[in-house]
Amino acid sequence: MPNSRHNDRRCVATGEALAPGAPAIRFVRGPDGRAVPDLAGRLPGRGAWVTPRRDLVARAARRGLARAFRAETHVPGGPDAFADRVGELLAERALAALGMARRAGQLHAGFEAVSKRAGQLSAYVTPQDASEDTVARVASRVAAAGPAPHIRVPTDAASLAHAIGEPAAVHLGLMGGKAGRAAAEAAALWAGYAEG
Repeated sequence: MPNSRHNDRRCVATGEALAPGAPAIRFVRGPDGRAVPDLAGRLPGRGAWVTPRRDLVARAARRGLARAFRAETHVPGGPDAFADRVGELLAERALAALGMARRAGQLHAGFEAVSKRAGQLSAYVTPQDASEDTVARVASRVAAAGPAPHIRVPTDAASLAHAIGEPAAVHLGLMGGKAGRAAAEAAALWAGYAEG
């Protein structure tokens, strides 16, 4: 989960201050001089923060990380491959968090299940290939019932179903417990990253 303590943090790609609570991806420089994404925000060492968008991670990999660490920093595979790898890690993290929410009873799948719980959700999640008409109907119910955001994750329904062990993984409703909120944050970070 991205760290939300950004009192004096700046995105090393843009130079802009990160607002308190704004999502960001932390990177550290390993002992071998390689840039390492620290998605949990727990690795030791000086951190460099990047706004969670693929284009900004690639930009930071070109110049910003070395400047932030004040040392030559190796980016495995080059800036674009590195940014792609960060995206893969975000996907793995989000899918694992959705699976955890499912096992904790804080994720409900299917049109009826999500529609029935519209007022109790912390987020409504759908894959890229979900029907626009059906998604619009459920999203409007969810929006009318409360402030739960709609998150369209950059994967297909089959991959999402496999990850959470639920065949009806087109409409996912996340509840407001700890596992549900963590899954919503991870899914939103992944979706936002893929758009950049």
